[in-house]
Amino acid sequence: MTTQKERAIITDKLVIEKTGKPMEQWFSLLDKKGAGQLKHTDIYNLISSTPGLKALGEWNQNLLATTYEWNRGLKGRGQKENGYEISVSKTIDIAIDKLYDAWIDNKQRNGWLKEKITIRKATQNRSARITWADNETSLSVDFYVKGENKSQVVVQHQKIAGSKKAAELKAYWANMLGSLKILLEK
Repeated sequence: MTTQKERAIITDKLVIEKTGKPMEQWFSLLDKKGAGQLKHTDIYNLISSTPGLKALGEWNQNLLATTYEWNRGLKGRGQKENGYEISVSKTIDIAIDKLYDAWIDNKQRNGWLKEKITIRKATQNRSARITWADNETSLSVDFYVKGENKSQVVVQHQKIAGSKKAAELKAYWANMLGSLKILLEK
């Protein structure tokens, strides 16, 4: 079992500073108000309408809602309404157009990625929306300039069926982006 501290994305220190009470006290109040039976949006709405939690502001209220869900076992890290989502990024010493082409150009991509994918939409040097080889999950791939000859790629793999598969795909993408970095920086 993962501990509360490992699962929190908002700190108890911040919650105490803004509200005067630790998270667990707020979580107990949320439990009494039935938050454990609610979806994320409804938990957020409950938090944002609770007078003592207004001082957190919208961003931190959302983080508190997510931390509550994780703490109470309502959902796991990366779990969304339509499955799990993982994200992996890599900064590569190469111009953004070359990094983009390594994904979009079939011949180049086949040199480092063996799975068959379908590119549904691509915006030059910015992004690609892809159906993964399983025809069930999706990739959102975004590209960012980090310098004259330095770029970052961020891969979000979405709609993953379970936490075990999400962990496998996170490791897979870390490995693949590492391999892509080696290939492109040659």
